[in-house]
Amino acid sequence: MQYGDRSMNFARVQINLDALVSNYRLFQSCVKGEVGAVVKANGYGLGAIRVVERLIAEGCRSFFVATLEEALALKPNRNVDIYVFEPPLNPEGIRATLNAGCIPVINEATQLDMAQKESMQRIAVHIDTGMARLGIPWQSVDLHQLQNANVHLLMTHLACADDPDDPFNAEQAERFQRVACQLKGVRTSIGNSAGTLIGEQFQGDVVRPGIGLYGANPFSKRENPTSIVATCEARVLALRDVEAGTTVGYGRTYTSQEPSRIAVVGIGYADGVPRVLSNRGNFAFGAKLLPIRGYISMDVTQLDVTTCPELKIGDWVEFFGKNIDCDDVAKSANSLGYEFLTGLGKRVERRYV
Repeated sequence: MQYGDRSMNFARVQINLDALVSNYRLFQSCVKGEVGAVVKANGYGLGAIRVVERLIAEGCRSFFVATLEEALALKPNRNVDIYVFEPPLNPEGIRATLNAGCIPVINEATQLDMAQKESMQRIAVHIDTGMARLGIPWQSVDLHQLQNANVHLLMTHLACADDPDDPFNAEQAERFQRVACQLKGVRTSIGNSAGTLIGEQFQGDVVRPGIGLYGANPFSKRENPTSIVATCEARVLALRDVEAGTTVGYGRTYTSQEPSRIAVVGIGYADGVPRVLSNRGNFAFGAKLLPIRGYISMDVTQLDVTTCPELKIGDWVEFFGKNIDCDDVAKSANSLGYEFLTGLGKRVERRYV
């Protein structure tokens, strides 16, 4: 058995900021209005500060995060608008959001009352048109209350935009317009990544692409129109030759059927590799697929690299990226590209190229 240099980084995700910009420009080419960016969950796991810096350089001026903590991490004294999807639920929290120079997204009537007491500072209002999630239900909107608030942006969220043929998309857009047409001069926001790409009626004045910026497929049944941004890799820590009949990993769930070479790579379920991929997923070395053998451990994963005699300790193998599509890996784990990107652990080094 051979061992690699354990002082080195074991796992990394290489983030192509030029590809991020290419995706941003794709959305710009599809709209007449403004293209913002959703950078919650640390820029979908890829590093919100670096993402925001690059998009500001491209002219982006509207950013959307989930929490006030995420907004504060972006240093909101910049000359941009930072919207907080889920502001604190008490008056002090609303006040803190406004005092930080951020724009709270109001999700219920009581929050609207709180915000109106804060000297008419700018707010956004979320209208629930069919998600039954966050937002003021479209049927119960108090138009008089909205007309007397300093609403900077009126928004909704599409439930089925990943399927452009779903008729519920048009129904939601119609419900939203019933409210929006009563608020003259207020900017609107409808489109997420998929909504932005499927047509003008699903966009509004400001669109909010998220997953599409980061290179995963915003559609469930269409080809991915975006460029790959993230490539997640792990370093080969050890190589060993095993005889037929050798069991691999915890629980002895895999038995080698013939003499094989097993690589141990420095990434595991603590880093974002779902254990459900044990004995069913693959990594890649160039164009060659390397099957996962045995249970995925917290820190390492075993691969069958018999077909890669050239593979050496210290080499990098791909979990997803250029050779293995992130969405394909996610589907094999009964998951989504969103979950794979945001689930990358803190130990995975973020490298910007």
